[in-house]
Order: sequence, then structure tokens, then C-alpha cells
Amino acid sequence: MLRLDEIAKSFGGLKALDQVGFQVQPGEILGLIGPNGAGKTTLFNVISGILHPDSGKVFFREQNITGLATHQIAKLGLCRTFQNPAIFEEMTVLENLMAGYHLQGRSGFFSAILKPPWERKEERSIRERAMEMLSEIGLKGSAQAGAGSLSFGKMRMLELGRALCSHPELLLLDEPAAGLNHNETEELAEYIGRLRSRKITIIVIEHDMSLVMDLSDRIVVLDQGRKIAEGAPKEIQRDPAVLKAYLGEEDWIKSLRR
Repeated sequence: MLRLDEIAKSFGGLKALDQVGFQVQPGEILGLIGPNGAGKTTLFNVISGILHPDSGKVFFREQNITGLATHQIAKLGLCRTFQNPAIFEEMTVLENLMAGYHLQGRSGFFSAILKPPWERKEERSIRERAMEMLSEIGLKGSAQAGAGSLSFGKMRMLELGRALCSHPELLLLDEPAAGLNHNETEELAEYIGRLRSRKITIIVIEHDMSLVMDLSDRIVVLDQGRKIAEGAPKEIQRDPAVLKAYLGEEDWIKSLRR
């Protein structure tokens, strides 16, 4: 589904990514972990087209997508969420989800103005599907509420729901549990787990070790921009290089060993 070949990215004299490479299989949930500053979000930015690598290539379904714009990559079926929910706060909750569906729609500038019959039919269909997604993510009662008025946890679910509206084949989740309480984290983990039935491949960056260890089929570990380990969760929990990378972060080491 995804292949990274020797990805490198520097900012000034700082190497954020140093020859990072790995593959992700269809239907897999891959955890991407590492201490703060390891390069995890930078790697997501390269994969999704926000940043271009200094060297190396990104292949999605064997297509070289290195250098493509973010909207081009999203149309191919690769979508992401962000550490801070990236929603349209001035729009309603329903309109945010409809925006996700519009990414795969046929409507363009002129059809939106002229409103031909097929465009009106497509718009009705998008609204109906968006309402179904609202029910799925637990926001049906907030359809007409301003997205900016939602609690942080509900903003997280809205952003995830909007990403799903674009029918992704590969979904990048950047710290989806950040800022959530225990109950919200459990609900989120259960929901992400259910996405397997849709055959969506997922890469998740997460600091909640219990969450990422429970969800992931495999885990890749970055430290100072380099890949230092890759394997099943139980292998990663015992890996000396991983434990060394987390030296001084006792809480993380304890959670790794659970």
C-alpha cells in the first residue's frame, strides 16, 4: 500500500529524517512511535505532500507520489488528520463532513454556479451520506452547530469523520488521542479498530503506548530522524535500542513494558 525509500529531510543543519524506509501492507494498522523530535510528524508531512523530501521517494499503491500536491495525493485515496484538529470552525459540523465527500465528487466551479440536475442530485446524496457519518461518529445532534463550538474530543471525531468521508485507502492519524480523557480514548480506539472492516490501511502516531500497542499489527520506531526498530508490538517492547531511545522517560518505558 505504501513504500518509503530512503526518505531524507533537513531544516537548515538539522536532519529531521535520515534515510527512513519501510513498507505498509494493505489492511494493516502500523504504529509510528518515538521520543519527541524523532521526526514522526515530519514524515507524515512528507507522505501527505505538505513537505517534499530532500531525497528519497514515496510510493502509494506502487505509484510514485513524491512531489505531488496535497490535494492530488488526497484524491488518490491517502488522507490524514493532524495533532491539532484541522476543521473549518466557521462552518457547521454537517458542512465539514460534506466538504470531505466533495473531494471525491464531480462538481466543479461552473456546475456549482449553474446547478445542473446531476449536480443537485449529487449534492443531495452528499448531504444524506454526511448525515449517516454524523450518526456513526456520535455527532448527529450537532449537525447545525458551529464546528468551532464543539468540545476538543468531538472536534477530534469530526476531523476523523471528515477524513473518512473522502473514502481513503490509507489514513494517517497524527496523535488522535492527544487531549482526550480516558473514556474518549477508549471510544476512539474501539472506533479505529472497527475501521479494519472497511479495509482501510492506517498509520498512527501516538504517545499513548497502551493504545498504540493494542491497535497496531506492527510498529516502526524513529529516533533523531532515523528508523531504529521495526516489528510486532511484543518485539518492540523488548528491543534494547527502543528502551535506550526512551532513556530518562520512565513513564514511557513502563508503558512500553506493559
